[in-house]
Amino acid sequence: MPGRAGDPGHPDGLRAAGPGQRRPALAMVPADRVLAALHGWLAPLPPEGASAIVFRDTDHAAELAAAQGIRSTDLLASGIVDVVVAEHPDAADEPVEFSRRLSRAIAAEVQALRGIPASERLAARLQRYRNIGLP
Repeated sequence: MPGRAGDPGHPDGLRAAGPGQRRPALAMVPADRVLAALHGWLAPLPPEGASAIVFRDTDHAAELAAAQGIRSTDLLASGIVDVVVAEHPDAADEPVEFSRRLSRAIAAEVQALRGIPASERLAARLQRYRNIGLP
């Protein structure tokens, strides 16, 4: 039914507003637009888990997060995330202000998507995810 989320005729915008791991977070990524909080990250395994596996401690979590490219700024640079929403200094410290910034960012992205024909959005979405991991 046109106009329903998941339908190619409906803009699929979503946010990844914080730490994201495993299948539920990764399943949110295939969308027309992906937004992330500045301190957000997305990975199948949290950095602490990767550190525990590789180094047998969690002391190397930040180093592995940088190497894995899972931070919101890394995801923006690689084209997985479209917009990074600022946190001052952390969304938990300013929930109302952060929610307002996030709401404005979502509204702007949805408005922009409304002006793009469904066939173009779908083609762009498919191309985007075909290119993930390619140089």
